[in-house]
Amino acid sequence: MVVQVRPGLTALSTILLGANTVIQAALPDILAKTPDSFYENAINVMQTNAKLVYEELCRIPGLTPIMPCGAMYMMVGIDISQFADIKDDVDFTEKLVAEQSVFCLPAKCFHYPNYFRIVLTTPEPMTKEACIRIADFCATHRDSAENGLSNGHSQKRSTSV
Repeated sequence: MVVQVRPGLTALSTILLGANTVIQAALPDILAKTPDSFYENAINVMQTNAKLVYEELCRIPGLTPIMPCGAMYMMVGIDISQFADIKDDVDFTEKLVAEQSVFCLPAKCFHYPNYFRIVLTTPEPMTKEACIRIADFCATHRDSAENGLSNGHSQKRSTSV
Protein backbone atom coordinates (compact mmCIF):
# COMPACT_ATOMS: atom_id res chain seq x y z
CA MET A 1 0.00 0.00 0.00
CA VAL A 2 1.42 3.37 -1.05
CA VAL A 3 0.81 6.22 1.36
CA GLN A 4 0.06 9.56 -0.27
CA VAL A 5 2.15 12.12 1.61
CA ARG A 6 1.75 15.12 -0.71
CA PRO A 7 -1.95 15.87 0.08
CA GLY A 8 -1.17 15.85 3.80
CA LEU A 9 1.87 18.09 3.36
CA THR A 10 -0.14 20.50 1.23
CA ALA A 11 -3.01 20.60 3.73
CA LEU A 12 -0.66 21.29 6.63
CA SER A 13 1.36 23.89 4.77
CA THR A 14 -1.72 25.96 3.98
CA ILE A 15 -2.87 26.31 7.59
CA LEU A 16 0.38 26.85 9.49
CA LEU A 17 2.37 30.06 9.44
CA GLY A 18 5.43 28.81 11.30
CA ALA A 19 7.60 25.72 11.06
CA ASN A 20 5.54 22.55 10.74
CA THR A 21 6.77 20.38 13.62
CA VAL A 22 4.66 17.38 12.59
CA ILE A 23 6.37 17.31 9.19
CA GLN A 24 9.77 18.07 10.72
CA ALA A 25 9.37 15.01 12.94
CA ALA A 26 8.13 12.77 10.10
CA LEU A 27 10.63 13.93 7.48
CA PRO A 28 13.53 11.60 8.42
CA ASP A 29 11.22 8.59 8.13
CA ILE A 30 9.69 9.86 4.87
CA LEU A 31 13.13 10.38 3.33
CA ALA A 32 14.50 7.06 4.60
CA LYS A 33 11.59 5.12 3.10
CA THR A 34 11.52 6.91 -0.24
CA PRO A 35 12.85 4.50 -2.87
CA ASP A 36 15.93 5.47 -4.87
CA SER A 37 13.82 5.16 -8.02
CA PHE A 38 11.90 8.29 -6.95
CA TYR A 39 15.10 10.35 -6.85
CA GLU A 40 16.42 8.80 -10.07
CA ASN A 41 13.14 9.64 -11.84
CA ALA A 42 13.16 13.21 -10.51
CA ILE A 43 16.74 13.74 -11.70
CA ASN A 44 15.90 12.26 -15.11
CA VAL A 45 12.86 14.55 -15.50
CA MET A 46 14.94 17.63 -14.65
CA GLN A 47 17.81 16.64 -16.97
CA THR A 48 15.44 15.90 -19.86
CA ASN A 49 13.57 19.16 -19.33
CA ALA A 50 16.79 21.17 -19.01
CA LYS A 51 17.97 19.90 -22.41
CA LEU A 52 14.54 20.47 -23.97
CA VAL A 53 14.11 24.00 -22.60
CA TYR A 54 17.67 24.98 -23.45
CA GLU A 55 17.37 23.76 -27.06
CA GLU A 56 13.95 25.36 -27.59
CA LEU A 57 14.72 28.72 -25.97
CA CYS A 58 18.08 29.01 -27.78
CA ARG A 59 16.01 29.20 -30.99
CA ILE A 60 14.09 32.26 -29.80
CA PRO A 61 15.68 35.60 -30.72
CA GLY A 62 15.91 37.81 -27.65
CA LEU A 63 16.27 34.96 -25.14
CA THR A 64 19.49 33.45 -23.77
CA PRO A 65 18.98 30.37 -21.61
CA ILE A 66 21.73 29.30 -19.20
CA MET A 67 22.09 25.53 -18.82
CA PRO A 68 21.84 24.70 -15.11
CA CYS A 69 24.42 22.58 -13.31
CA GLY A 70 22.22 20.67 -10.88
CA ALA A 71 19.45 23.21 -10.23
CA MET A 72 15.72 22.53 -10.50
CA TYR A 73 15.26 25.63 -12.64
CA MET A 74 16.87 27.48 -15.54
CA MET A 75 17.72 31.17 -15.77
CA VAL A 76 16.88 32.79 -19.10
CA GLY A 77 18.24 36.17 -20.17
CA ILE A 78 15.96 38.66 -21.93
CA ASP A 79 17.39 41.12 -24.47
CA ILE A 80 14.90 43.88 -23.71
CA SER A 81 15.92 45.83 -26.83
CA GLN A 82 14.30 43.08 -28.93
CA PHE A 83 10.86 43.69 -27.39
CA ALA A 84 9.54 47.24 -27.79
CA ASP A 85 6.61 46.89 -25.40
CA ILE A 86 8.51 45.03 -22.65
CA LYS A 87 10.15 47.21 -19.98
CA ASP A 88 11.99 44.60 -17.89
CA ASP A 89 11.83 41.03 -16.59
CA VAL A 90 8.86 41.81 -14.31
CA ASP A 91 6.89 43.23 -17.25
CA PHE A 92 7.92 40.23 -19.41
CA THR A 93 6.75 37.65 -16.87
CA GLU A 94 3.53 39.52 -16.04
CA LYS A 95 2.58 39.70 -19.72
CA LEU A 96 3.66 36.09 -20.30
CA VAL A 97 1.33 34.77 -17.60
CA ALA A 98 -1.53 37.08 -18.67
CA GLU A 99 -1.27 36.28 -22.39
CA GLN A 100 0.00 32.69 -22.47
CA SER A 101 -0.70 31.32 -18.96
CA VAL A 102 2.98 30.46 -18.48
CA PHE A 103 4.20 31.40 -15.03
CA CYS A 104 7.90 32.20 -14.70
CA LEU A 105 9.59 34.07 -11.90
CA PRO A 106 11.23 37.41 -12.73
CA ALA A 107 14.85 37.28 -11.61
CA LYS A 108 14.74 40.89 -10.42
CA CYS A 109 13.65 39.41 -7.08
CA PHE A 110 17.12 37.80 -6.92
CA HIS A 111 18.80 41.09 -7.95
CA TYR A 112 19.39 39.52 -11.38
CA PRO A 113 17.51 41.91 -13.69
CA ASN A 114 16.37 41.05 -17.22
CA TYR A 115 16.35 37.32 -16.58
CA PHE A 116 13.52 35.00 -15.64
CA ARG A 117 13.49 31.61 -13.96
CA ILE A 118 11.68 28.61 -15.40
CA VAL A 119 11.10 25.47 -13.31
CA LEU A 120 12.28 22.14 -14.76
CA THR A 121 10.22 19.76 -12.62
CA THR A 122 7.01 19.75 -14.67
CA PRO A 123 6.02 16.78 -16.85
CA GLU A 124 7.68 16.86 -20.29
CA PRO A 125 4.45 17.52 -22.27
CA MET A 126 3.75 20.59 -20.10
CA THR A 127 7.34 21.75 -20.54
CA LYS A 128 7.09 21.42 -24.33
CA GLU A 129 3.82 23.36 -24.33
CA ALA A 130 5.37 26.09 -22.17
CA CYS A 131 8.25 26.43 -24.67
CA ILE A 132 5.78 26.75 -27.56
CA ARG A 133 3.85 29.43 -25.68
CA ILE A 134 7.03 31.33 -24.76
CA ALA A 135 8.08 31.25 -28.44
CA ASP A 136 4.65 32.56 -29.52
CA PHE A 137 4.76 35.28 -26.88
CA CYS A 138 8.24 36.40 -27.94
CA ALA A 139 7.30 36.39 -31.63
CA THR A 140 4.27 38.58 -30.92
CA HIS A 141 6.22 41.07 -28.84
CA ARG A 142 9.22 41.05 -31.18
CA ASP A 143 6.85 41.85 -34.06
CA SER A 144 5.60 44.87 -32.12
CA ALA A 145 9.24 45.96 -31.71
CA GLU A 146 9.81 45.63 -35.45
CA ASN A 147 6.70 47.70 -36.10
CA GLY A 148 8.17 50.66 -34.24
CA LEU A 149 6.51 50.51 -30.82
CA SER A 150 8.75 51.89 -28.13
CA ASN A 151 9.57 50.76 -24.60
CA GLY A 152 12.00 53.58 -23.96
CA HIS A 153 14.99 51.39 -24.86
CA SER A 154 17.18 51.81 -27.88
CA GLN A 155 15.97 49.96 -30.95
CA LYS A 156 19.27 48.24 -31.78
CA ARG A 157 18.70 45.12 -33.85
CA SER A 158 20.96 42.21 -34.56
CA THR A 159 20.76 40.42 -37.86
CA SER A 160 21.17 36.75 -38.61
CA VAL A 161 23.35 35.57 -41.43
